[in-house]
Amino acid sequence: MAKAIMDFRFVDIPLGLPFYKWMLQQETSLTSHDLFDINADVARSVYYLEDIVRQKKRLKQDKSQTKESLQHALKTLTMNGCSVEDLGLDFTLLGFPNIKLKKGGKNIPVTIHHLEEYLRLVIFWALNEGISRQLDSFRDGFESVFPLSHLQYFYLEELDQLLCGSKADTWDAKTLMECCRPDHSFTHDSWAVKFLFEILSSFDNEHQRLFLQFVTGIPRLPVGGFQSFNPPLTIVRKTFESTENRDDFLPSVMTCVNYLQLLDYSSIEIMHEKLLIAAQKGQQSFLLS
Repeated sequence: MAKAIMDFRFVDIPLGLPFYKWMLQQETSLTSHDLFDINADVARSVYYLEDIVRQKKRLKQDKSQTKESLQHALKTLTMNGCSVEDLGLDFTLLGFPNIKLKKGGKNIPVTIHHLEEYLRLVIFWALNEGISRQLDSFRDGFESVFPLSHLQYFYLEELDQLLCGSKADTWDAKTLMECCRPDHSFTHDSWAVKFLFEILSSFDNEHQRLFLQFVTGIPRLPVGGFQSFNPPLTIVRKTFESTENRDDFLPSVMTCVNYLQLLDYSSIEIMHEKLLIAAQKGQQSFLLS
């Protein structure tokens, strides 16, 4: 990953923002909210339990409560109708019964009175202690190639773009026309080029990834979108014998120069079909032209 940054390359890894906090030595700022980037189901459960803790604190701050009314009110604090005690939790890491959150944790049931401590330990183990050896090793390896201190000036989202490329650039026909270069008898007025831009602007995220990987060798756009491609995405006419049917051929590419060799298909539907077949089936192909 360090070498990728130095060589202006991307890595196709779905990294979350908590990972970048570790990279930049900001792991002490990790909170339960960061769990949503890792496991949304666990994060929602933690959020509901944290809400019980917040309600408990509000009840305790209410000076009008008697001891009996407070105890009764605490019993009404449930998660989907289930009391904390009936959840069957203990002080081990959920899903990892061999990992004790505290000494003797397997024999300590979680009650509403221990819930805040339990959640604090779960979050600490999930986002810090449980992964510290691996991520410390990652930082050591990264530092042996490139100083992490040089990345401290980036926001987390910027660091994700630097490593993995852009996720949210527009693919509308106007942008494509401005940034892509027709060549070898193709112009912006060519029907094949207009068909292509219309097709690309209709692609969903998965088809965009497939197309980019096929044509450029990377699954995401660089920072700045299509206009940042160097060389620019170039669309050229693919030749075939006059006795052959152009609709029988697939488009081909030269990823090293961002070249798409496209045929002047007889319809936009056929071009759409051929582009997807080429992108899906040709990912691992390497042919000499």
